[in-house]
Amino acid sequence: MSTLRPPGGPVRNVRRSSPPPPPSEAAEPSDTFDPAPGGVEARSATSEPGAPRRSEAPGATVSSRPPSAAVSSRPPRRSVAPPSAAVSSRPPAPRRASRVFAALRAVLGVLMVVAIGSGAVWGARKYVRTSPRFAVNEIVTAGGKRRSAEEIALIAGVGKGQNVFTIDLERSRARLTADPWIESAEVGRQLPGTLTIRVVEREAAGLVAMPEGTYLVTRDGAVIKRVEAGDPLDFHVVTGVALKSLVEDREGAVRTIRRALDLALDYDRSPLAQRSPLEEVHVEATGDMTLIAGKSGVVLRMGSGPYKRKLDQAARIVGELDRRGAKPDTIMLDDEARPDRVVVRMR
Repeated sequence: MSTLRPPGGPVRNVRRSSPPPPPSEAAEPSDTFDPAPGGVEARSATSEPGAPRRSEAPGATVSSRPPSAAVSSRPPRRSVAPPSAAVSSRPPAPRRASRVFAALRAVLGVLMVVAIGSGAVWGARKYVRTSPRFAVNEIVTAGGKRRSAEEIALIAGVGKGQNVFTIDLERSRARLTADPWIESAEVGRQLPGTLTIRVVEREAAGLVAMPEGTYLVTRDGAVIKRVEAGDPLDFHVVTGVALKSLVEDREGAVRTIRRALDLALDYDRSPLAQRSPLEEVHVEATGDMTLIAGKSGVVLRMGSGPYKRKLDQAARIVGELDRRGAKPDTIMLDDEARPDRVVVRMR
């Protein structure tokens, strides 16, 4: 900026404008003028250097924009996205292949774990089944009365020296329960080499005599086995039960045998047993019961139950006959129409 002093006038500061930029870099005017109302146009503050900015016509409107809002005459630049930003609808082939390989690796890993585990189990199984450490060296039995410990082990099919893991416990139990004297059985193992066998035997309480043979029965009337040499025989004998009834109506035959044994037990508790022991309980075809007592074979026709009252009547009659010195042959207590009536047939 330079100072000019014209002759006879005041000193003014004259703003020297910089040379205009080249056409390509020429800046556009920073101010925009809007026509004022009434056709009066507002001047730009840059039209006269150093002059104060004023409106030459009332109501003139001056609109100015900051330099940052200047509109450039250059065409807008077009942004080009890099090739890596392109979006494709298909997944990249390498990513799909990596997923397949990962799945294959997982499957192979599982197969290897299974193979290793199976091999370990097989090896352990082979060891415990062949190692002498697990050989049976003791067999402990309990509950045997009719069968000795040696007989129980033989029936179960076990013996010392066998591998404790190769013994089929369920098969041994089935072999034991197939024996007529054994009602139930339990077989177990205690490592390293002990077998335990616990049995519950059947208790014989009577004999059932049939034309086909004599059979041992339990207190409940269940048939145990046919009598053989060495079997106990000191029981009450029940006759009149047919083998056919055991085959065709087993439950009915068992109930009949149980009723006969109950009557025999009641007789043993009565005074009659002290005078004449019971020898036989005969089952009639109608289901009525007949007792044969003493060496002389006195017959007591009991008919149907209940029998305790009838046994008391028979005891009073036998006592009276003994005082008279009479010997009865048959005492009939089977008159169900007249229960108090007793008929005695003498020898």
